[in-house]
Amino acid sequence: MPQAYIITIIAMLFWALLSVVSRILLLKFHFDPWMFSFIQLCAGGISLLVMSGKGGLNLTSFTRPVTWGLGALRVVTAALYTTVLAWVSVLEAGVLGTLNLPFVVLAVWILTKTRPARFEWIGHLLILSAILLLIQTLEPEIRFPVAWLMGLNALCHAALTLLSERHPDNASDLPGARARFTGAVLLVTAAFFLIARLVQNGPGDGMIEMPLLASSILVGILLRAPAMFLAFWSIRLAGALGYTAAVTLLPVFGMMFEQAAVAVGLLDITRFRIETLYLALIVITGTLLVVMARAKNAGNPDKEAASSKS
Repeated sequence: MPQAYIITIIAMLFWALLSVVSRILLLKFHFDPWMFSFIQLCAGGISLLVMSGKGGLNLTSFTRPVTWGLGALRVVTAALYTTVLAWVSVLEAGVLGTLNLPFVVLAVWILTKTRPARFEWIGHLLILSAILLLIQTLEPEIRFPVAWLMGLNALCHAALTLLSERHPDNASDLPGARARFTGAVLLVTAAFFLIARLVQNGPGDGMIEMPLLASSILVGILLRAPAMFLAFWSIRLAGALGYTAAVTLLPVFGMMFEQAAVAVGLLDITRFRIETLYLALIVITGTLLVVMARAKNAGNPDKEAASSKS
């Protein structure tokens, strides 16, 4: 279990750093978000296949429909989250993103017919209250689009996490097999990104500027690849619910990286407000209550069985 904690925390740190670095590059250099994402996904996927060692060209993952389902969901969640990041800070987006936990719990309830623990509702209520309060503090012109985009993102993220937990290639603990699986998902996601870009803008002139190419490759290899590798590994070790609960740490990690970027001049302005940090702490408190309620319920199987039947 300590390994699950360590892998999950490191995964959250990589995701937070990826979000902040992506926001810096998109705002500073006005890169095309679609091409930026496509190149980094390709770079990350290829690097993982190369590092997987023997069997790196194994195409099994590419032949599974569920892999393509993961790729499609990754495109949707990444596009929605990137759109929201253009309007709000990483801290604000992180708090809104914690809507994922109630969505995953609801999906598990529907799929397994197992009701959440009795006191777990208190934690979910705290999370939802913090999210609603944050939405009310946003500017009126972005309040509605941010709310429904993050709601759709939570729905897709729940499906993505549950599919990842059940993917047959995510069951191995061998580093090479895990790298091949993650690389395949990244390349499939890249293919969907390219299709979406072509549908949106057409073939274009095919010119890619060197700053965009270099930045995308570096981000793909150094941040995107390890973030996805660790995320899938975390889901394997901690389960869909455990991983999603840990995602509530992203707002705090993202805030730390974002404020550091502001301090050194990589970001010109900050949307940081102490009230948003308080809301993030409320979300973390609610998540802890959910985790503790589930742990207590798991220690009382008779009570859990009775709850599921009622």
